[in-house]
Amino acid sequence: MPGYDRYSYHARRALTQAEMMARRLRHPRVNTGHLLAGVMLARGSIGCAALTELGLTAEQAAAQLAALVEPLPSPPDTTPHDAALDIALELAADESAWLGHHYIGTEHLLLGVTRTNIGNAADLLIRLNIPPDQVRKRVRSMVTDGLEEFGMQLARRDARLSELARRVMAAAEQFADHQHDVLPGMGHLLLALYREQRSPTSYLLRASQLIESRLLRLLDDEAVIALTGFDEVLAQAVDYSDRLGSHFVGTEHLLLALVLDPAGTELLQQVGAAVDDLRARVASRLAGTGADM
Repeated sequence: MPGYDRYSYHARRALTQAEMMARRLRHPRVNTGHLLAGVMLARGSIGCAALTELGLTAEQAAAQLAALVEPLPSPPDTTPHDAALDIALELAADESAWLGHHYIGTEHLLLGVTRTNIGNAADLLIRLNIPPDQVRKRVRSMVTDGLEEFGMQLARRDARLSELARRVMAAAEQFADHQHDVLPGMGHLLLALYREQRSPTSYLLRASQLIESRLLRLLDDEAVIALTGFDEVLAQAVDYSDRLGSHFVGTEHLLLALVLDPAGTELLQQVGAAVDDLRARVASRLAGTGADM
């Protein structure tokens, strides 16, 4: 298996989601089908976009994986990689090298998975009525078009981020590090926005009746909605800042993007927040007083 430091943020998230899905389904090993589903959960990635355009969803994949693999009587203590998955990861590294890329992204993971019939990804795609060659063709087309992923590394380097926004992102990463070394997700971002009392977002979230204990429980349980990547939220925050004519991206832009995102809305609802009221309050503040510095 290639060195972990070569994997992009999105590819790492896909691998983490694959491992979590295998555990949730009580499967003995992480196979190529789990990785395929993991890519579907890596929102904002090239691989996720390719599979979404083909009409695939992580929910569909999970349902078919549950039927493909016999579950263990109880969740396993550890979930090692199947040999087929390690072969697919080696092929992903090969695809990256062939394309002249210095990293291994979700696009390379899909190319590696679909380059061989080893593992259960091929069976999964058959059940989903998508030929592997169709996945390869779509991914290669997107790579040829020069598409790039908007990741946290790029956002963190963005000089337009306000000081509080940088603090919130750093806090989200710290919360994730303390939680079994998982990658930061929407739940961590929401927790950071809630706890950063120097930011108006803390007041807005508290006024929305958000229940912090529910959010912490979702994070402890590693709920998919709480660990969903927030790269698209960051990209939308930048877009909203541009539309509003702001010269920086503040925490209110992050909260607005979160509350307008479908997954973000679902997360907020699960933790008791009054979403419509929160959306109106954030929009009103941005329209009237601007965002934080």
